[in-house]
Amino acid sequence: REMPENETGQVMATGDDLHFPHRVYTGADDVGEISRINAADITQEEFEAKYINRGMPVIVTGAMDAWPAFKEGDRKWTLNWFKERYADTRCPVDTNGRQEFLSLSEYIGKFEDYKDCNAFDSIPYLRTWYFSDDVPELVEDFTPPPLFHTNDAFKKMPEDLQPPFRWLFFGPAGTQSKLHVDIWETDAWLGMLEGTKTFTLYHPSHRKYIERELNEFADLMSPPNTELYPDQHKAVPAQALLKAGEIIYIPRKWPHHAVAQSPSISLTLNFAPIVSKSNVLKHLIPYAKSRGRCQLLLGRPLKACDNLMQLCIHGGTIKYKDFAADLAPITNQQEDEGGVEEDSA
Repeated sequence: REMPENETGQVMATGDDLHFPHRVYTGADDVGEISRINAADITQEEFEAKYINRGMPVIVTGAMDAWPAFKEGDRKWTLNWFKERYADTRCPVDTNGRQEFLSLSEYIGKFEDYKDCNAFDSIPYLRTWYFSDDVPELVEDFTPPPLFHTNDAFKKMPEDLQPPFRWLFFGPAGTQSKLHVDIWETDAWLGMLEGTKTFTLYHPSHRKYIERELNEFADLMSPPNTELYPDQHKAVPAQALLKAGEIIYIPRKWPHHAVAQSPSISLTLNFAPIVSKSNVLKHLIPYAKSRGRCQLLLGRPLKACDNLMQLCIHGGTIKYKDFAADLAPITNQQEDEGGVEEDSA
């Protein structure tokens, strides 16, 4: 269904024809809608064949209903619950690329104040929080839907080598994830625990219309810049308003954007279905080798937020000096026994 826009390509409504407080500028002449299915109405095999293997986005309902995080009548994961239960937990909050650590009570308590921010980039956003490092018990409050993980290559790896692609997002209305393609071109699902977000997705074949240089995408929160992106109007997006209790499937290689229409909590996991295994392996193999060597040297599993973990994920040569503090006891002992040669992990 074509979604109404004004003369600048400003989306006025999506899904339930709501008038959003934070609009998305696509510049497109047409906007498609993402379909919804109930998890109980499709088998894992059917979902894999119809959506994952074909790389087609879809919104799944009913898959979160039994989670302690979201269970009706006994729901845990609300902004107030986090504010009270984990008041002193400090998290990395991003403001236009600048990161500072705030307690959850301090950050969530300022949501009303953030309404006065004039630019979307200036709204502080708790994004891509590796929550299992800080609050590991939260992992018990949800179960990744089997629909997405029937043939997940990551799940076939030893647990201490599985990529830590599992994050929580907290933010007031107006916080956004700019247009991007997910890490390693993996597939992803994102579940809304509280609030609503507008999602805008583009088929990979339309990426050329909304990207200048590699990963330099159009800004969807401003009117289209026809000088920088003269063909942006040719990129036809698929769009939906994701509500609490719904999960959106984002296929590999699809550029996508999200903006919160209200204060929100969302959970996302990236995975590697068998159909994309060959593309993911070129990243997965060097990552696993580097992580395994680092963990062997450290004598402990890497945490998701460790600098070393990020080096393993994003590639590059890892030198002993990158984790000198953690290796100090080992290094001192080896020096007593004859010295240490610098090498890469």
